[in-house]
Amino acid sequence: MNLTKKFIGLFLLLILAVVFVGCNKTTTEAPTTQAPTTVAPTTQAPTTNGPTTDGPTTVAPTTGETTTTEDPGTNTVPQFVGLFPKQTVYKGATAYDILAGAKVIDAEDGELPILTAGAYSTTRVGTYEVYAYAQDSDGNVVTELITLTVKELSGFTIPTELTTDPISINLWHSNGASVETALLKYASEFMALYPNITVSIEKNGNNYDELRENMVNAIRGGSIPNIVQNYPDHVMEYIDNDGVIPLTPYIFNPTFGYDATDPDEAFLDILLSYRRENSQYTNDGEYYSVPFNKSTEVMIYNKTMFDILIADGIIDEVPNTWQGLFDVAPYLYEIKDDVIDGITAKLNLSTTTSVHKTPEEIQAIKDNFIPITYDSPANAFITLTRQWGGQYTGIDSARNGVILFDNDQTRAMLSYFFDNRDNPFTLPGKWGTEYASDAFKIGQTAVTFGSTGGARYNTPTVVNGEFVFEFGVMPMPYNADMPQNRTAIQQGTNMSITTAGTDQQKLASWLFLKYLTSKEVQLDFALTTGYSPVRYSVYDMPEYDQFRLGVNDLGNPLAGEDLMKSFAANAAAQQSDFLFYDQAFIGSSTARAEVEIAFERVILGSLEGTTKEDIIDDAIAAAVANSERVLA
Repeated sequence: MNLTKKFIGLFLLLILAVVFVGCNKTTTEAPTTQAPTTVAPTTQAPTTNGPTTDGPTTVAPTTGETTTTEDPGTNTVPQFVGLFPKQTVYKGATAYDILAGAKVIDAEDGELPILTAGAYSTTRVGTYEVYAYAQDSDGNVVTELITLTVKELSGFTIPTELTTDPISINLWHSNGASVETALLKYASEFMALYPNITVSIEKNGNNYDELRENMVNAIRGGSIPNIVQNYPDHVMEYIDNDGVIPLTPYIFNPTFGYDATDPDEAFLDILLSYRRENSQYTNDGEYYSVPFNKSTEVMIYNKTMFDILIADGIIDEVPNTWQGLFDVAPYLYEIKDDVIDGITAKLNLSTTTSVHKTPEEIQAIKDNFIPITYDSPANAFITLTRQWGGQYTGIDSARNGVILFDNDQTRAMLSYFFDNRDNPFTLPGKWGTEYASDAFKIGQTAVTFGSTGGARYNTPTVVNGEFVFEFGVMPMPYNADMPQNRTAIQQGTNMSITTAGTDQQKLASWLFLKYLTSKEVQLDFALTTGYSPVRYSVYDMPEYDQFRLGVNDLGNPLAGEDLMKSFAANAAAQQSDFLFYDQAFIGSSTARAEVEIAFERVILGSLEGTTKEDIIDDAIAAAVANSERVLA
């Protein structure tokens, strides 16, 4: 078998070599930046007695397909990591390397050299095809076709220098007070660096959907901003309406682009998964946005309750699977009354009378207790579909959206959570709220799943210098029956430059986005808000290490919301190898809204006069029909 594989591998290499010689192309060693980790992140979260000290993993999972001659029953297949099969660059860009950031990793041989067959020129417009390949010591060959599109810049130009004349630009967002305050701060710092540029930070919508609607309406007949905050599906609409410009020309501009010579400010220092997300919009891999406030979902739990179960010998550690969590739910019910009594007794000692609870309110908390709550029905549907092995959405060859969630795996997932609805699982809508944070802080739920960007809202009340109960944060649980499908959602917004304004205003807008994604700003933003840094280099900074350990830069313990943000950041880093994002398309926001309704129908809908199967079938059918109506 080994001889056969080696023969096949050598034969393939010979073919590639012929192409290689014909193209007069020299071989290229793989770059050595950002090697992937080969150790899965830990699943035990930090607690209020002291967070774990495991450092964050620094490479997100690869999403590209690979081909190999290896027999999967014998040894490990080499894998490409960080390779982009579709790439675009513009004439006049800085020195361009199609293998920048790419590696081939083999479990037995480690990092392998990457060879190429084919040639390209960044001085001539056209489409070039280059094969990248590598071979391990067993003769297994992995190959990938890279298609590079070289374009001439049109529609706008990038000035050779920034004018000294006054320039004004504005940015539309829909953030809450904490992020808006940070944006105002960064705008002020940026204007100190560029005194002739005025940056206006403008809130245009109470949520991201309102911002998208306002932006689309403005594109069609109004005044649009210079910069707009967005999700990928929003960008697809803006591209379709000619409202935004590609950022690729700026990213690789030799004068104003990211500095490839400085590892901490290079484009490759931005996390791989974020670069992939922001280059997904077109068939040729154009960048139309850069990441800004990125987050994921984590599990926040009442450590006091789980410590009781550990002390009683019921469990050894906090479960990290759905099955494990649901199995301990009966024991959480048994201890809930005593724990709630302890929490409310401390709340009633607070000098803030608004947190006091009457005997009737305390009884209502006990009566309405449900152990496990998931904040976002849409994220629950999408994430759990993947964890149960199903597909959510995709795109066809024309990049039109395709609805895929009408499948057996999704039905199995919905059936499992239907069987556990109310006891022990629910959604905040059960109590007439949008988030479970208020219920969590009074002991009405023991576990909640939510965004790291909003984790601080789950911080228990502090009375007389102590939390009314201890808490912990850990990575998202997974399906114990399908551990290979372990995953957590990658979310948060990005920033794009619009077609508005002069070339100088566009350049000023780019410089501000470059500043927002700089190492120093990303560190400050992470420490201030709890959002995940978009740069690898931030994870290596002592200040961020200290933050993840639950202490400030002076070595003093963090307190209050800062401690919750610290724990959430640590949990997010631990699951960074398992993050996913969904392909954006026009109408994907509708699909998301429809599956949110579907999950709510399954978990919260009436049971009267129907069956589980009918509820699930009707929920999926309605979501599919309404989504496809928009796509059509």
